[in-house]
Amino acid sequence: MTAVWAVIAAPALVLQWSRAGELERRIGNKSLAERVALFDSPASPLANTLARAIPPGGCVTLLAYAGPAAIEYYNARLDYLLYPRRVQVFADAAAAQDDCEFVGVFRDTAANLAAEPFAGSWDSDALEARAASLERVSSDSLVRIYRTR
Repeated sequence: MTAVWAVIAAPALVLQWSRAGELERRIGNKSLAERVALFDSPASPLANTLARAIPPGGCVTLLAYAGPAAIEYYNARLDYLLYPRRVQVFADAAAAQDDCEFVGVFRDTAANLAAEPFAGSWDSDALEARAASLERVSSDSLVRIYRTR
């Protein structure tokens, strides 16, 4: 009976060992930061950019062109990755920044948007007018960051 189970399980076990070997080849020589960036993208690179611009204890309102599940994901991951900074993520370009001294504008990846389309409120012209009155502190391919005060 044990031999029958071994024969049945063999293909799945071979596949599992193959995947484990491939994963070891991909991440074996990478640092912890590189591993996090590889498996937590785009939240990790986004958090790194935000962390460079926003001091510890700071607060950022992130206006994200992203689907509803992605908004939940970014709220959870960025809270963790940016602690002790405070982060609020909204799919509304007109969202108030409350008491935050920074505003970030972020567009989710094309792959994420293809899987889950944007379902928020986004007026690019109004957003550009709003941003024009703010001091830009950082800008790259991921996010534009502005100081509100």
